[in-house]
Amino acid sequence: NYVIGTFAGHPFVMACMNAFLKWLKKPETVKSYDTMAKNIDDFIAKANSTFAEKDYPIRLTNWYSVWSILYTNPGRFHWMFQYYLKDAGVNLSWVGTGRLLFSLEWQKADYDRLLERVLVACESMKKGGWWEPPVANIKTKLLGEIGGAVLKNLVG
Repeated sequence: NYVIGTFAGHPFVMACMNAFLKWLKKPETVKSYDTMAKNIDDFIAKANSTFAEKDYPIRLTNWYSVWSILYTNPGRFHWMFQYYLKDAGVNLSWVGTGRLLFSLEWQKADYDRLLERVLVACESMKKGGWWEPPVANIKTKLLGEIGGAVLKNLVG
């Protein structure tokens, strides 16, 4: 096997990886990952169903424990949703990938609490008018704004 990195061959790292790999082979560990996968799939399905029912323009997607928020309608202010989430008690990673991770330790109650808080943020975002449908074609409007700014910059 090929391992690279600052601590790749360090005895402490090798001992930790050995302990992790032994833990990973235990039947109860495999069961805990299966439980996590079911909890996440149930959470994603319930959340997406609720978002559609309440006409919120978002949906969640996941690959195992990695999940993300997708927007179903175009909008200029979707970036503000992260602040509504923070206000509702959901602290997202400030790394710009848009990836979110679930912990193996989470139980159904944790997912239910997260959905409750996300729905609070959605309702606040909607009440604030940030998810109103655009009154003009966004692409046309942006092209006009960008074109006008470029022309203004060229002409002086």
